[in-house]
Amino acid sequence: MAAGDIRIEAVSRIYGSRTGDVHALGPVSTVLEAGQTTAIVGPSGCGKSTLLRIIGGLDRPSAGRVVLGGQVVQEGLTGIGVVFQRDLLLDWRNVLDNVLLPAQLQKRDAAWARTRAMALLDELGIGEFALRHPWELSGGMRQRVAIARALLCEPAYLLLDEPFSALDALTRDQMGVLLQRVQGAGRTTSVLITHSIPEAVFLADRVLVMSGRPGALLDDIPVPLPRPRRLSMREEADFAALVRRIRTHFERTGVLTG
Repeated sequence: MAAGDIRIEAVSRIYGSRTGDVHALGPVSTVLEAGQTTAIVGPSGCGKSTLLRIIGGLDRPSAGRVVLGGQVVQEGLTGIGVVFQRDLLLDWRNVLDNVLLPAQLQKRDAAWARTRAMALLDELGIGEFALRHPWELSGGMRQRVAIARALLCEPAYLLLDEPFSALDALTRDQMGVLLQRVQGAGRTTSVLITHSIPEAVFLADRVLVMSGRPGALLDDIPVPLPRPRRLSMREEADFAALVRRIRTHFERTGVLTG
């Protein structure tokens, strides 16, 4: 599957519960452009992760639909890589075998997959740990393995659900720089869920700001900062202005105070 637009068409999600229905999301409509990274920020419980799961075919909308490159999202759709907050590595498989798992499930050529897996691990700075097991690695190293696994089969779409939120600040910054490098310009259409406003601005070409539950779009902000991006850009006025614009929405709605 070639990278294409992500069309979100009047998507909403309602969950049933013992005390009544919970309207978690929407309706939300927008188009995420092919080859771009779009970050989605919003308060806890606003439906960010629900929307990501619907985009990836891991959850079904109560109404509306998502179309990836002209194909309606459904279970079993290929060409999608996902990285969650938890790395979900298999502790009984070494690092290389964890990365190779998608290729084995898709019955891809073994020699090609091994060569690409090692190239990704090297690019992410952990090639020397290919034969180690996940329990021998730090949290940041485990997330690098998860990213390599998601990118192994060259997905057209990369979905990232708060992938760095459990990491310390220094490792989180480092991971953001590494993610930019391995994604490559225009090779994937990516969606990033994050609670960090600076992280959203640093990594994305565009930031969608969501309201509290049920999640709706409050703002759609282009990020015209040049790439590749350096961490020092966070100290520049253009970067600060974008962060301030996003933060203002949360101050107005009472999510942020002081």
